[in-house]
Amino acid sequence: MIRQGMISAAAVTPLRPATNITPGSAEWPDKLEDYSSSLAQYSKELISNKSMADVWIYRIQGDSAPTLLQADERKNFDQLKNDDRLRRFVVKVPRLPGGLSATSPEDDQFLQLLRLAVKERFDLDHENLVELIGLDRSYGRYPGIVLEYCPYGDLTHYKRLIVPYEKDNQRYLREISQGLQYLHNLPSVVTHGDLTPDNILVDGQGTLKLSILSFARVAASLPASSQVAVRPDNYISARYSSPELLADSSRASPESDIWSFGCVAFWIYTDLHPYPSLKKEHDIVRAIESEVLPNDMDSIRNIEDLGSHLRTGADSPWITDGTLSHILRCWDPNAKARPSASDILKYLGRLPNTDMVRWRPPSSVPDLTGAVQTPGGRNIIGWSAGTWRRIYTRRAQNKTPDIIKLWWWRGVQSRGFFRKNVDVIVKSAKSDKGEFEDPVQQVYRHELILLNQMKHANIVSILGFTTDPTHLGSHLKVPALVIEYCARGRLREYCPSNQAIMSETDRINLIRGISQALKYIHDEISEGSIVHGNLSMDSVVVDATGTPKLTNFEFSCQYQHTDNPLRAQVLHAPPLASHPTRWDAPELFQDVSDSRAPFPTRYTDLWSLGSLFVFVSRVIPQYKNPVINCPKIFSCKLPYAQSELPGAIARLINGEKPYTEGDCPDIIRNLASSLWEDIPYQRPSASKILEMIESL
Repeated sequence: MIRQGMISAAAVTPLRPATNITPGSAEWPDKLEDYSSSLAQYSKELISNKSMADVWIYRIQGDSAPTLLQADERKNFDQLKNDDRLRRFVVKVPRLPGGLSATSPEDDQFLQLLRLAVKERFDLDHENLVELIGLDRSYGRYPGIVLEYCPYGDLTHYKRLIVPYEKDNQRYLREISQGLQYLHNLPSVVTHGDLTPDNILVDGQGTLKLSILSFARVAASLPASSQVAVRPDNYISARYSSPELLADSSRASPESDIWSFGCVAFWIYTDLHPYPSLKKEHDIVRAIESEVLPNDMDSIRNIEDLGSHLRTGADSPWITDGTLSHILRCWDPNAKARPSASDILKYLGRLPNTDMVRWRPPSSVPDLTGAVQTPGGRNIIGWSAGTWRRIYTRRAQNKTPDIIKLWWWRGVQSRGFFRKNVDVIVKSAKSDKGEFEDPVQQVYRHELILLNQMKHANIVSILGFTTDPTHLGSHLKVPALVIEYCARGRLREYCPSNQAIMSETDRINLIRGISQALKYIHDEISEGSIVHGNLSMDSVVVDATGTPKLTNFEFSCQYQHTDNPLRAQVLHAPPLASHPTRWDAPELFQDVSDSRAPFPTRYTDLWSLGSLFVFVSRVIPQYKNPVINCPKIFSCKLPYAQSELPGAIARLINGEKPYTEGDCPDIIRNLASSLWEDIPYQRPSASKILEMIESL
């Protein structure tokens, strides 16, 4: 039941040694070998003098090579591993600041807890854990713990030696997760309790290994009655600690390990430690108690000011492919809502970890390669274009923006002998530049992931994907999306061609359907709130029954659900920035730094929704108020219709509204005007708009 996830292992097994130690109740494991005699033949060097431990390296006589590898020698490690300089041991000797009042080992509660912790961890065996080899009793009451030597030192040191690529960062997360999964899935759960970059070591092959014994965490298990001159808790930084560990009598858990994992993962991608702007421990504690997250999108935007030498940005692959969303879930205030190490590994398993492996779509999205035909050829019926939001790297600075174009055409899906063929839309990138393959892969993954979350009558359905070369816009090896075909086309064509036959009810149904779709994506998707980001007459299509459906989610952005949308964290950032349009909200033009458009929000969607209301409304010539039986026509009028696009955007920025009073009936004008509030958060939600529509 534990392994199937039906119950938490933490509910049935202790998460750390109990503190009700009786005198002499714990001994060292019988199989734990004493290496003191053997190590006497080695020379030793103190390499670290920390608050809770002295760390020594033991090497054979004559070994004068550097303590740690100082360059990336992974390719040559097979030749080096038999060298004398790699036949080394590390001995970690505990010391408790201030000492204990106990006079005998039997009464020394720290020693008793240390014995329990070593006994618990001695038999652990996993490639992503540092091996606990034995003891060195020559150090007195607190013997040294003999550990595996890791030539690259800790992860902080290792990251300075190599230039990490996306696949390296994914590997780091995978190997840390594998170590945690092993610990958390043991019959008697073991927690790490002190997961930081300094407690993750790297062997000669570049494999990450978790240090399995934290003296600070063992000391933190001491009863409050223990008489210690300086409390050991003072030597455990709160920076990587979960909120629940700040409580009295707290103990580490798999969930607190996952919180720390999220902190380490964010550091791996950004070089930013948790709470990077805070230096004092009490300020960090206060921030945690105030439910401030360890890092967020603001940290990424201000990454250089916060001291990071990296230039990862809010649009980097690790954000657009959903990695950030999993990191943010590690910081859920509700500990039980955080993902497990197994959950994280499942997600990472869907990402490429080598240059040869391509991203795999979710299993729920079928591969329709060979089942989709284009009998009339690729007759383009629509397209969109956007600027690739480049990674914050020095390579990207001062470069011409990359324009990614997406094209779609009508196809036919064959569903077998006994089922009727159906018309579909095939959507693909069109480019002859090979270097565009990675950006286009990001765009493809992004839209597929979002579409796969949405199941609603007013949103086009994703039917699958195809890798058939005849459906790809160029030589790029990027699959094409196969989505639902809507026979009556876009609002751009539908409204003018149907103005003579549309009833008042039909018009209201259009407005209602678009609003229902917006309410659904903003509020009702369990994974997070989705913002369309490019709502216009071209992103709403109408099916054969007259039902409007949202389409074209390549510019969409997904946020965490929150009571305050203004502070929502980004889960899936759009790889593309849409080109400016007359349908956009004014706040999208307020931040033009780095030639990057800001991310769309639910409030920018609502502004565009107001313009769509007027576009599909009826105009009543010569009448101020709507009368059912008087002649009416569709407005079909563009926002800022009197101006070309540059002039329209200038008017938008200067505060003009998209339409004038005479462009639609008062009842529609009032509805739309509420969505054009200058202060974004004062615009009514899609849910509120639906209530207003029902009262029309």
